[in-house]
Amino acid sequence: MVLGVNEEKIPKGKYGAVLLDEWHDFKPTWFNLIVQMVDPETNSLLVLYDDAQSIYERRERGRFSFASVGIKAQGRTTILKLNYRNTEEILSFAYEFTKNIMQPTEDSEEDSPVLIKPQSVGRHGAKPTFTRLSSFSAETKHIYRIGEYRERGLAWNDMAILYRSDFMGRSLSRALKDVDIPVEWLNEDSNSKRYQPEAQSVKLLTMHSSKGLEFPVVFIPGVGFMPNQSQAIADEARLLYVAMTRATEHLELSCDRDSVFVRRLEKGI
Repeated sequence: MVLGVNEEKIPKGKYGAVLLDEWHDFKPTWFNLIVQMVDPETNSLLVLYDDAQSIYERRERGRFSFASVGIKAQGRTTILKLNYRNTEEILSFAYEFTKNIMQPTEDSEEDSPVLIKPQSVGRHGAKPTFTRLSSFSAETKHIYRIGEYRERGLAWNDMAILYRSDFMGRSLSRALKDVDIPVEWLNEDSNSKRYQPEAQSVKLLTMHSSKGLEFPVVFIPGVGFMPNQSQAIADEARLLYVAMTRATEHLELSCDRDSVFVRRLEKGI
């Protein structure tokens, strides 16, 4: 697409205003393309981002400035600090886990993305739970507790299970179906299956796929398998942070083995 714009196959300055959401996962070259699409007479571009949720190719992005792609950000930025999604208990738990990795940079210059410490609006709820079990099979059976939330009156589609590795998705989907819990596995036959948020089923999806979504109840099994050895610890920590903050009311995590993340999470309980 960048080549198409440069060769004028895609017209520049076509749009009077552009809204760019989830910018934190854009490559600079993609951003440069979006900038060229804005009509220079209106010069209207709204960019929304949360650097705490940057989970794709972060190491490749490196240092970035808005000026490098032709954006005059000085005096035109607004930082929204309040978190309305999570209860204070969930937000504090997730932040305590990642605070040594995601150091706030809110005092940096306006021309670069900043990372701020999240602030709760003061909405309270249950404390997150973290349970050690003997095996991943035991973790799948632990998730049968999801039925208890259903008995309390929550709808099936108010609940999600987020996992890191493919074998977990297969095991969890099979286990839930065995006990007649309706489950929608988003990565099953992904070429033809579309996410159906209104369908009355528990949503089973990867941590990456959960970004941008939210559920009153979130289960995260298999934490003992993190960090993934093929990924940087900081990247994995951000991914788990994103997964934990998908929960708006109840967050339950579990593991069947020790790991750096397990020890860090236990300190936050």
